[in-house]
Amino acid sequence: MTSTFKFYLLLSFMALCTTIKAQSRTEKSALAKETSKLYYYQFEGQLSSEASETLRNAILGMLFVTEAKIEYKAEKTAGQVRVYTTEKYTDNDTDFEFSIYNLKELLIKNNLFPSVYRSEVIAK
Repeated sequence: MTSTFKFYLLLSFMALCTTIKAQSRTEKSALAKETSKLYYYQFEGQLSSEASETLRNAILGMLFVTEAKIEYKAEKTAGQVRVYTTEKYTDNDTDFEFSIYNLKELLIKNNLFPSVYRSEVIAK
């Protein structure tokens, strides 16, 4: 065997391995399980009805969010955000899920003071 032939053989083998690995990764992400979760985040502060609608629309624009509800009691200047998500999980270390930290930042940007948050799995 010539060295040129060995080089092309090695190059072909490497290309085949790369293609197989990429295909495997694509198949895993297609088979990823979807999980529905509900997040609750309590907050304090002044929230007008216009600001509430703006906040809700911003939350709906977040990754994995399917529904958002804001419950606010003006007399207590406190409320709660409920966020429904559909998240995809894989067996890899790179699981995908909703970022509660982005929601916290959004509340702070709207001059609200986030307090307690919790989450629950609705369906797997």
